[in-house]
Amino acid sequence: MSFLYRTAVTVTRKQPYIDWANSSGDDAPELTKELAEDRRTVYLVAESDDRPDLRTLLNDYWEEIFEEELAMWMEEAEDWPVPRTREMFDAWFDVEITDTVIDLVPEHPLTEADVELADLGEAFHLCAWCDLEIEKGEGRFVAFKLPDRDRFAHRAGLTLSLLVGRDRVLIGVVTPEDSKEAGDGEDFVFRACSSRCEKAIRKVVPKALTKMPAMQH
Repeated sequence: MSFLYRTAVTVTRKQPYIDWANSSGDDAPELTKELAEDRRTVYLVAESDDRPDLRTLLNDYWEEIFEEELAMWMEEAEDWPVPRTREMFDAWFDVEITDTVIDLVPEHPLTEADVELADLGEAFHLCAWCDLEIEKGEGRFVAFKLPDRDRFAHRAGLTLSLLVGRDRVLIGVVTPEDSKEAGDGEDFVFRACSSRCEKAIRKVVPKALTKMPAMQH
């Protein structure tokens, strides 16, 4: 177990939020009261030396929480209600605070950044084709040029999954835009443990790249 130096803020959406969410059009999914109460959001803020006061805490964070909650249902800010006030926030959300937060699985990645780093570690140390662990100094890199690198700029320096069959996915890394590899046209790199796995990767990747959605990851 690991104690986190954070205060947890749990937000539940109330009826005014539900009414707004369901006003977006006939084709939009319905947000029911049961779903709104079930899909609560927990925000972590800095721990205080004193017992946290809910009103004081919300004075600092209500605008950020409000925008995040709206974006969870409608991404475009132009669809959000204006003006947004603190009184409106209180009418739209119930908020609870918890001043003790304990991580029961500290060995697991905690943040999105932690997950990304773990994925990168696997991509560089496991064969993309057979999942064999590759010892330091062994194996090889298999690189490809992306048809349109700008489509995948959001994954530069991170892993990207590539569907190469009905149920098979290869994990590679999109090289940083300013790297030597990217300058040489090596936009998308896989690890292979042997020439056999390298040949298999080179056989399936080019065709799969032409079918790859822009936001796949």
